[in-house]
Amino acid sequence: MRPKTGRGFDDLAEAYDRYRFGYADDVYEALFSYGLVPEARVLDVGCGTGLVAAALAARGCPVVGIDVSEAMLELARRRVASVAFEIGHAESLRFADSSFDGAVSAQAFHWFDRPRALAELERVVRSGGVVAIWWKALSRGDGVRLLRERAAHELGLVPPPDLLGAGFPEFEHSHLQDRRLRVIPWSVPMTVATFLGYERSRARSRDAFGDRLEDYLVVLARLLGPPEGELSLSYLHHLYLGRVV
Repeated sequence: MRPKTGRGFDDLAEAYDRYRFGYADDVYEALFSYGLVPEARVLDVGCGTGLVAAALAARGCPVVGIDVSEAMLELARRRVASVAFEIGHAESLRFADSSFDGAVSAQAFHWFDRPRALAELERVVRSGGVVAIWWKALSRGDGVRLLRERAAHELGLVPPPDLLGAGFPEFEHSHLQDRRLRVIPWSVPMTVATFLGYERSRARSRDAFGDRLEDYLVVLARLLGPPEGELSLSYLHHLYLGRVV
């Protein structure tokens, strides 16, 4: 789980801001098709540097973003001035019951105490409001994913496990109604240099490899080829949608 303070993420904030590239437009289209509306007041939990908050604000939603890292929040404020960003913990939200029309959490819920965080989202979102939680990950057969695993194995390291290797049982056991899972593919072009920067920004890589992270990145760079080389990454988003009772 994510530490209760943001210090473990503060040192990644600049890399997040530079190398994180957000999510497919189809994810946001799915949110609005499911029932989110442009004027909906939305809570973004684990907002990081504000990628999702910016996308929702651009689509007309008033957004509040929370994260445990002040360094991340400072960069989020620079990204989108119209959003209110503040320190907050998913398991103990300061907001009153039914304060929001919807809540989202992207690429963050694995750091939380999932049952407690889900209960808090259900509490602060009004009846009938939308809760959306999603992750994106390289497809199992993606060539870059295979090279990433090979680089770890060459060094005798164990790659970070799949975020959804055991599914999301907490979601299935929640009180949310009309629960749905949307799997949304996305192809992303990227240079080798940019992908290596992205890989350095991953807290899960840092936690898995520890002081061997730079060794891992050196091997991965060798396997991927010249920095200016072009990659095509095949991602899948797993988007979990539900409505508050």
